[in-house]
This record gives sequence, C-alpha cells and structure tokens, in this order.
Amino acid sequence: MNSTSGRRWYFVLLALLIALFALSAGAQTPDPQPPGPPPDPLRPPLNPFPAEQNWSFLADSSKRTDFFDPAKYIPFGDNPQMYLSLGFEYRIQYEYYDNFLFGAGPQDHNGYVFNRAMPHFDFHAGKYFRLFSEFEFDYEDGRNGGPRPQTDEDRGDVHQAFLEIGSHVSSAHGISLRAGRQEVVLGSGRLFDNNEGPNVKLSFDGFRVIAESAHVRIDLFAVKPVDNNLGFFDDVPHHAESLWGSYLTVPAPIVSGGQADVYYIGEDTKLVTYNRGTAQEIRHTVGTRVFRPIGKGLDYNWEPNFQWGSFGSGSIRAWSVSTETGFTFDRMRFHPRPLLRSDVYSGDSNEANESLGTFNPLFPRGAYFSPAIEPLLGPQNLIDVHPALQFQLKTNITGAFSWNWYWRESTHDGIYAIGSGALIDPAGASHARYLGTQGDLEIRWSPAPHTIIAFNFLGFKPGTFFNTVANNAGPLAANLGFTYRF
Repeated sequence: MNSTSGRRWYFVLLALLIALFALSAGAQTPDPQPPGPPPDPLRPPLNPFPAEQNWSFLADSSKRTDFFDPAKYIPFGDNPQMYLSLGFEYRIQYEYYDNFLFGAGPQDHNGYVFNRAMPHFDFHAGKYFRLFSEFEFDYEDGRNGGPRPQTDEDRGDVHQAFLEIGSHVSSAHGISLRAGRQEVVLGSGRLFDNNEGPNVKLSFDGFRVIAESAHVRIDLFAVKPVDNNLGFFDDVPHHAESLWGSYLTVPAPIVSGGQADVYYIGEDTKLVTYNRGTAQEIRHTVGTRVFRPIGKGLDYNWEPNFQWGSFGSGSIRAWSVSTETGFTFDRMRFHPRPLLRSDVYSGDSNEANESLGTFNPLFPRGAYFSPAIEPLLGPQNLIDVHPALQFQLKTNITGAFSWNWYWRESTHDGIYAIGSGALIDPAGASHARYLGTQGDLEIRWSPAPHTIIAFNFLGFKPGTFFNTVANNAGPLAANLGFTYRF
C-alpha cells in the first residue's frame, strides 16, 4: 500500500471515530419512532413488510388518528372484516461506491441514484379470505456500467400477488394457506429474506401454509425464486431452482422470553458454480436458532446449521454457526447496546475425492454484514468477528457503529460475492487466510411521521489475501436515502 493510500485510510478511520463520538454513542437500531406521542399498540409498524400488517383495528372510528387512515381501512358494509387497505412506499437513495468488487469491472466515480416505488392493496373478504398484491417500479440512474442484474432495476412488475385462505387471515392465531407470489422471510433472514437492502426486493412463487398459536408457529413452503428482469411485467419464476421446507418457532426460555426456531430447507438447482466447478446441486439444510429479542438487558441470536446432499456425482458436507449477543442499558442516556457478532461459514477442501464443503447461504438478507449497503463478501468460506455499538440519540434518531474482521475458513476455497454467490477470486489466487477489515456507520432519523432519512458509510481495508490478486483496491461506499411509507 502506498503512502497516499495509507493516509486515505487514516482519515477514513479518523472520520468514523469523530462521527461516533460527536454523535455520542448509544441505542437500538430498529427504525426510529417519529416525534409525537407513542403510537397505539394496535397500529402496525410502517416497515418493509406490508403483507404482515393488519389494519382491521381501524373498524373502530375512534382509532383513526392518522391522515392516511381513511386509505388504510375502506369498509364494505357492516362486516368489520370486509375491507380494503391501500399503502405505498417511495424510496430515493444516492449511493457512491468506490472500487466496487475491489476494482473489477466498470467503476463509477460520481455515484448514482436509485428510485423505488411500491404501491400495494390488501382486500379482505371476511374472516377467511384475503387478496394481497404489491407492485414494484425500481430505477437506477447514472451508474457507469448500468444496473447490476437482479438488484438495481426492475422497471415495473408484480412483486407480490397471493390469495390467503384460512383463519390466520383475520387473527394472529390460526391456520391459512398462501398461494401465489409472495415474500418469504424466515427467522432473522440469514437464509431466507426479502433482500430489503438493495433497490430490488426478492419474492417467490409458490405455496405457504402458516399455522400459529399463542406460543408456537410453523411455516411449510414450496416455492421458486422470482427472476427480477429489467423490463415491464416480465418477471418469471426461476424454473431451474426449487425450494421446500418447514420452519418451526417454539418457546425456549434459556432466559425469560427466549425462543427457538427449528427448520429444514431443501433446494434443487440445475447449475451452481463454486471454486470446485459447476454442476447440479441438491442440498438439504437443518438448523436451529435460539434467540431473545432486543429489549431491556440481555438479547441473543445464535444459529448453527448443517448441510448435506449432492453436487454433481459427489456429496455435500457443509455447515455454519452465526451468533449475535447484545445487552441494552435501557436506563443509561442514549440507551447504548454493545454487541458482538461472530460467524463461521464452511469452505471447501477442494479435494476431488472429498465432499463439497462450501456453505450455501441460499437467499440471505441484502445488507448482510453492513447496515444498508450491498456488502463486499458473501457468507461462504468466511469467518468474521464483528463488534458493534447501537445507540439512540433521541426517540427519532438511532444509529450504529461497527468494525469487522474477515478471514477465509478454508485456504483451499475462494471468496464469493453476496447475492449471486459468484466466485470473486479462486482459491489459488492467494495462500493467505486474512481478508481484511471493515468499518461501518449508520444513522437513521425520522423527522416526521411516515418518513425515514438514513445515512450509511462503509470502508474496507484489504488484508494479506489481496496482496497477490489483480483486483485489490480498498472499497469505500456511502449512501443517503429518503423513505416515505403509508
């Protein structure tokens, strides 16, 4: 690294530290609450999961306190469960990414703009029948090299369109069948998520059975991922890939309030590429997640799993362990929550007579190792240690500062990109294990109801692995976004 590059990283680190202490460290990173009185506990949060929101409480006219409530609950007749709910999300975001993919391919030195508009409607025809649909209009403007496939642009399409039949339609407890195009988010999104971070979100075509009681929930599903094509209403299911499985959540009071997920996920993909080669893959994943939600005091989110199956004529033996442990000091100023994340994702030995050891993360959340910027490395053949500090300056301002170290789990396997799982560098490109270090800063501000303004910064300093590879420039990324939802 030359002296100019070294000085640049010194100033990046200094800027992050100044930002941290100037903001005073402190609290939780769920979305900040807008100024004003606390919301009615019956009112759903305006989050990126509109299909999970129930607005039937607005049948009581005294609960209609928001400007948009007449659109959130449009009754038909005297039956309170016969109604239409309308909603909308608009997000505009400027993003700058220097040395994307460590300098490989076209680079953009001026930044670019993302626009995303997602209107939806939710029609309830009584207690047992529901039709939900959400459209997407996602545009990228100004990126050198054009939009990245599957993540940057989808000019107009149906993101979700499903029928739901059963008692779970109108009640938190019950059973229902969802059939059609839908988001599938399981657990904390380590294996199945709607890819909220990038501009284009992910959905699936298929069937899902949801059964839930006061203490237990189970999801059964059989789906295909949807290919997000660039044109108008041209998204189709990816016929070369099928997934099926079950996801069970039960109480597990390691400490008070603890829960556990137990799951199985099956996958059949016609062609998958790893450092070892390309072949058909049939992979099975079993795992468990023990967790206690973020609140007062201790929280945790620990998830080991194991994978087996076939890759071409060979077998698969892979695994991962992901942990997050935090503690919220709720009575301290700024409610600081220090936490430690640590993950290990298995890599391959690259021996032809041994089982494939590369972990397959399936469909992980888009902002996997960073708050809301597409990360640099995918969760395959990877070890990371990730201390962080979350804080809450005010009720309507939250944020986080974190630092991350990365290593290869196996020096006989390469490094992979998030999302596509594409091989960035093969195993033989370097004999080193250490990949580098990364700093992140996130600030989220809700200046008014329905509105969130977010700033994110990421800097990555390459480690010894990159000393012998062609593309080894240190990435820097930042974005500033405005989101409005009702």
